[in-house]
Amino acid sequence: MVIIISCRPLVTTFEDIQDAVYYEDASPDPVEFSNTLKVMTWNIRFGAGRIPFFGDSCGDRVLMTETETIGYLQAIADYIDSMAIKPDILLLQEVDISSKRSAYVNQLQWLLNNTHFNYSVYASMWDAEIVPSDGLGKVDVGNAILSRWKITDAERIKLPLRTDQDALTQYFYLRRNILKAKITLPIPEDFYAVNIHATAFATDDTKQKHINKYKEVLDALNDQGAVFVTGGDLNSIPPGADSTDFCIEDICSGESFHTDINGG
Repeated sequence: MVIIISCRPLVTTFEDIQDAVYYEDASPDPVEFSNTLKVMTWNIRFGAGRIPFFGDSCGDRVLMTETETIGYLQAIADYIDSMAIKPDILLLQEVDISSKRSAYVNQLQWLLNNTHFNYSVYASMWDAEIVPSDGLGKVDVGNAILSRWKITDAERIKLPLRTDQDALTQYFYLRRNILKAKITLPIPEDFYAVNIHATAFATDDTKQKHINKYKEVLDALNDQGAVFVTGGDLNSIPPGADSTDFCIEDICSGESFHTDINGG
């Protein structure tokens, strides 16, 4: 028998809107402003590169070593800092902060300290002391916004949970969000960056709810006269795409995302 005693809940839950977590480079670099901004969005898959992890690439890996984690983060940093890329604002999804699978490396702080970015904010989408599945253990992963300029008024905006799961699965599952933050650019208008990571495998109407909430947030910024950039991982396909169900097309052996093979 195993008895777990903890002062904090196994899974962190979130309010509808709450403050994001702020990060800063150990030695911020001076920044000049031009009339052009380069913005990039990237789902970095918790720094796992092409490792065949279980659950998302039909592999059997569950854990990375610290050496592997740092190696992949260095490759990400090198690409971000390359002269051809070098964005002013970066929207990241699937950033691990303190997860067993990535050797407990704080990937956001590491990227801040090893790229040209100075400031960042973070909103967790999965903060669990232990995930009782496949040896995952502790997980803290979420969305981040990185900027060369200071960030203020950062909010984590809750997205609806899936309703096609049993109560236990839902409790330990992802709690997705929209991350909204004000970037202190030297312009007269309020300038915001908005980052979303919408649901991937829901078989109910959760995806539509996420898109509706996303539009609601953007409409509110537009109505207040703010300037904003936005991006993220919508887990969606464009209108007219010849692919209509990537869950079925990319399914691994033994997995099921629908009630029948035809996606019904």
